[in-house]
Amino acid sequence: MELDSTPQLLIVDDRAENLELLKALLGILNVNLELIESPIKALQDIEKKEYALIILDVQMPQMDGFLLAQKIRSGQVNKSTPIIFLTAVFQDKESEAKAYKCGGVDFLRKPFNNSILINKVTIFLELYTNRKLIESQNKKLTFALNEKDMLESRLRNLASNYRSIIEGQSELILKMDSQQRLEFANKAFTDFFNYTIDGISSDTLASVNLVLRDQLIQGIDKLNGKEKRITFEEQIVNSAGNMVYLEWTIFKEIEFDDTHFLAIGRDVSERKQIKDSLVKKESVLRRVQKKAKIGSFEWDSYSKIMRGSDEFMRIYNISSKKDEDIFEEMKSRTHAEDRDAIERMLLNLPEKNQKIEFEHRYFYENGKVKYFKIEMYCKYLEIEKVFNIYGLVADISQKKALELSFKESLSLENDAYSDKAIFELNAKNQISYLNDYACKFLECQELKNAKGEKFTQFFKGEDSKKIKKILNLSATQKGFAFELLSIVTKKHSLRRIVLVAHSTFANNEKGVRGIMMEIVTNGDVGNDSTDYKDIITGLKRQEQEFEDKTNKLKEKVEKELKINDFHRQLLLKKSELESLGKLASSMVNEINQPLTGISMIMDNILLRLSMKKIDEEYIREKCSQVFTDIDRIKKYLSQIGIYNSSQKENSQEQIDIKGLLNDSLNLVKNQYKTSAVQISVNTCSEGLYVRGCKHKLQKVIVDLLNNAYESIESQYSTSSSKSQDEWIKITADLANENVVIAIKDNGCGIDPDNLNYIFEPFFSTKQSGIGSGLGLYISKGIVQKMNGQITVSSLKNEYTEMKLILPLEFENLEKQGNLKVINLQ
Repeated sequence: MELDSTPQLLIVDDRAENLELLKALLGILNVNLELIESPIKALQDIEKKEYALIILDVQMPQMDGFLLAQKIRSGQVNKSTPIIFLTAVFQDKESEAKAYKCGGVDFLRKPFNNSILINKVTIFLELYTNRKLIESQNKKLTFALNEKDMLESRLRNLASNYRSIIEGQSELILKMDSQQRLEFANKAFTDFFNYTIDGISSDTLASVNLVLRDQLIQGIDKLNGKEKRITFEEQIVNSAGNMVYLEWTIFKEIEFDDTHFLAIGRDVSERKQIKDSLVKKESVLRRVQKKAKIGSFEWDSYSKIMRGSDEFMRIYNISSKKDEDIFEEMKSRTHAEDRDAIERMLLNLPEKNQKIEFEHRYFYENGKVKYFKIEMYCKYLEIEKVFNIYGLVADISQKKALELSFKESLSLENDAYSDKAIFELNAKNQISYLNDYACKFLECQELKNAKGEKFTQFFKGEDSKKIKKILNLSATQKGFAFELLSIVTKKHSLRRIVLVAHSTFANNEKGVRGIMMEIVTNGDVGNDSTDYKDIITGLKRQEQEFEDKTNKLKEKVEKELKINDFHRQLLLKKSELESLGKLASSMVNEINQPLTGISMIMDNILLRLSMKKIDEEYIREKCSQVFTDIDRIKKYLSQIGIYNSSQKENSQEQIDIKGLLNDSLNLVKNQYKTSAVQISVNTCSEGLYVRGCKHKLQKVIVDLLNNAYESIESQYSTSSSKSQDEWIKITADLANENVVIAIKDNGCGIDPDNLNYIFEPFFSTKQSGIGSGLGLYISKGIVQKMNGQITVSSLKNEYTEMKLILPLEFENLEKQGNLKVINLQ
């Protein structure tokens, strides 16, 4: 190895011709010559630099060579530098002895042999160069040994932290060889089975638990061919004697000539209970709907496919088994006038979220007609230009028949009530019409004298409150009402009456039409008053019972909604833990590989040191590899940090979409690094920001990317011919003031029959035992809480594209000032 500088050679002689001769003679060597005539000047410069060799003339003015050599030896920089004396005067043995005593290494008499001088100078230069090389190598070796000690300390700390991470996991983690002998088990595993590992690779699964052995061996037997992992659920009894559901994920690893298996178990008992509870709650809700005779449905303007509950299908007596035929069958049986009105309403819905109520007539196959009331909630999706409609339907035939009967009986043209007091009021409860009998009844001479007056002025005390409640039919959402009241006429006479009223709508104005009949005469009950009072009492009792049942049903529905919302929160937590467990399984291999590489590098360094076959280039190369592996571990551990459960659930922050996509992609690449899938990322520009919880949105993207990978693997594991290209394309763009993140893959796609159900809880298209069926359901909830939407489009065996549509964070947009929002068709 060459030194970084050329050796320095100092020649001191008071005669210039001697210096020129030595310059010509030694100038052919690889050396920098410094020629000085004055010994005083040489003494001044001697401490400024280190020389490889010094040549001195003995006889010089001011100071001879012997004295100069003594002063050089008393200095610091060149006290060990070799000195050669050249002389033409001092030829005696005493002078030669004095030269060696002053620190010289050679004594040459003039005239000297040129070859001998050159050879001697060359030897001393080579000795200097070799000494400097050895010193440099010693320094580098010392540095490398110090770095080695530091790296070993860091590796010990890292290994300790790695083990602490594994030990601190709540999941049950164990590693075993091909003979099912335990190589490692964390604290959660040993606590669960109350077991302590005895030695290394000596205890088998049978020593821990026979049931566990059978379960894991059955799972391992299913791993074959290219399959590297398998997931399944089993029941097992823990050390406390409790029956627990464990979800096991087994990974196969091949190291050298042996096969090892890593098993990770997660307690999913709570998730199992939640799932069973939701199934039970759904069953209870169906029974409640059936008992209350209320059905639920949903419909969207894009697919025009209606899906209804069991009670909905029963109420409408739908015979079709296909979702796409339900809407058409309903249309065909709906009264023509009502059908036209409903279709006009659906075609002219305003582009905003709203609640709509309407009634319609429906014909059964036997010709019977029923009246249904629908409460419909419309949600408009601006990006897709699609209406999503959710609603409840109730059979109001009995109520409608009673209402129509009263409306008919209260008709102004009905001769049966020509001797009864008939009145009409406007929206302000002012009298707009009184028949002749009503004028006499209220002791008003003519209609013109009473028109415009407040109808409530004829009622006093508690009866006044009752009449206000009756007349406010639109606020109470009732079609008609009955009540026994006392009325005070103009002449202050008191009459006991029954008042019946129903709502009207004329000239674009709401109002009330009613009838009054006196039931008490001179303090005695009239001949027909008892029967009428019984009728009124019965009707009021039925109306109150109906209201009580409706209120109880509302309370039950609200309670169920709260329970379901609580369950959704629990499912979100479980999904986050499942994602963390999935990342932890890949983390074991990701950290183990660089640690193994670092260990092998240190072994090689120690081996070369023992053989004394080590140089600077090798040390630099190996140190670079060690730092690369350490950076790899740091990067992966920092990415795992996004799933820290201590983060605030409702945190709202500005999220940089480009950085989020890169971080998510790095996480997924670590899990699928052996895959040949090509991934491309394309963002329209820098500075795309949304607002929400960063780690939850990253979880959504990671889950979608995992689904894309699994879809591609499923496509080509079941196909005999493999496509030349396997790809996932990720894009982020602006559309109508929204950030649209699209993840598209050319995997197996989604069956058209399943597209409408993939966001439902516990619905999964994966093999049995793989996945919980909650990923997309929870992802949809996360995106909706960020005021966004998640959509899917897919073609079987061709592609699947998932889109996240989130509101753009305009605060960052205004700061940058260089983004333009574009409309994408």
